[in-house]
Amino acid sequence: MDELLVFDLDGTLIDGEDCITDLTRTALNKLDELGVAWTVATGRMPHGGREALPDVRFRHPQAYKNGVLIWDLNENVRINAQPMDPMELVEVCRRLEVHGINPWLNTLDHEDRIGAVIRRIGTEREEAWAKYMESQAINVQLNADFSSIQEQILNVFAVTENEKVLYMAEELADMPNVQVYAGPDMYREGFYWMDIHHISGTKGDAVKFLQRQTGAKRLVCFGDSDNDVSMFKLADEAYAMENALDEVKAVSTGIIGKNTDSAIAYFLAERYGFSL
Repeated sequence: MDELLVFDLDGTLIDGEDCITDLTRTALNKLDELGVAWTVATGRMPHGGREALPDVRFRHPQAYKNGVLIWDLNENVRINAQPMDPMELVEVCRRLEVHGINPWLNTLDHEDRIGAVIRRIGTEREEAWAKYMESQAINVQLNADFSSIQEQILNVFAVTENEKVLYMAEELADMPNVQVYAGPDMYREGFYWMDIHHISGTKGDAVKFLQRQTGAKRLVCFGDSDNDVSMFKLADEAYAMENALDEVKAVSTGIIGKNTDSAIAYFLAERYGFSL
C-alpha cells in the first residue's frame, strides 16, 4: 500500500452544516475504487463519526477522541485505547470544579460499551446533551464520586458558556500526562468546548498506529485545528484547510480551499485524476 490518507472531520471533511457533501462522498467512493486507503481522525466519539458520515463503509479503522480511541465503526469494536490514569482524572476534575466547570467523562467498559458520566445535570445544555447521548444508545450515569468509576476513562470534556475552559491548559500544565484542547464552539455562538485526555492519545500517535496497521509507506493528512498539529508533524504530506488555524498552516505542506466548498473533494479529484 503506497499511502494512507487521514482526514479530520469538523472544519475539514464535513461542511459548515455538520454534514458530508455529495461531492465529498463521491470523492471518497472514487478513492475506494482506486484502492487508495483512507480513514478519519477526529475529536468526536464513534457515534459522532457515524452521524457525520452516515452509510459510509470504512475499509480501515478510525481514530476518535483525538487519537485516544482506535475503533472499527463497521463492527463497533475497539482496536486500541489510551485511557486516563484514574488518580489524575480525579485531580483534573477537582480543578475544573474550582473554576465552575461541570465535567463530562466518556467511558469504555470491558465489553467495549461506550458510556458517559457526569456528577450532576444542571443546565438545559447538559440536559439536551444527555438526551442526545441516550438517543445514541450511550448510557449516561450520574455519579458524584469519580474515584468509584470502574470503567476506563477515555477523556474529560465540556461544552459550556464558561469561557474559563479556554485557560485550563495553563491550569493543568503541571500534569505531564494530561493533554488539553479547548476553543469556541463552531456550531453554537457563545459556547466553548474543552477536551482533556492522556498525553499519549494524540492524533499523531493514532495515525502512526493506523499506518502500521495498513502497511502504508506514506502518510498524508488533512486538518484545520490545533489537535491536528501532532499528525501534521509526522505526515509525509499535510494539507491545511483555508479555514485552518495559523499554527496548523505553519506546519502544512500546502493550503487548500475551505471545508464549506468541498475543497477535499476537488483536491482529491485533481491528485488522483478522476472527475466529480
